[in-house]
Amino acid sequence: MKTQVRLNTYERGIVNALMTGFGFTASAARELVVQYISVIRKLGGYDPCHDHAERLVQARQLQVTPEAWLERIQAIDREVAKDKGIPHLERSEPYARVR
Repeated sequence: MKTQVRLNTYERGIVNALMTGFGFTASAARELVVQYISVIRKLGGYDPCHDHAERLVQARQLQVTPEAWLERIQAIDREVAKDKGIPHLERSEPYARVR
């Protein structure tokens, strides 16, 4: 695990949320974010920092490793790629025909 990770603004927001919302010290919060940095970056910065911080706390409590979490994300991505959709709703025919 890299210890010298440069955190972006969103990742620093997660560190702050861990400190203010979950009672972590600055070093413990940063350590948790660095531990799960690959998961955080894979999921992207769409959710509020507090929500992401809560997920990290839950992952730690449930002893979900970053590797296991990434494997689950990849498994879901594979299933989505196999999904054929709903053919009768996703036809390539235009909705309106212009003559």
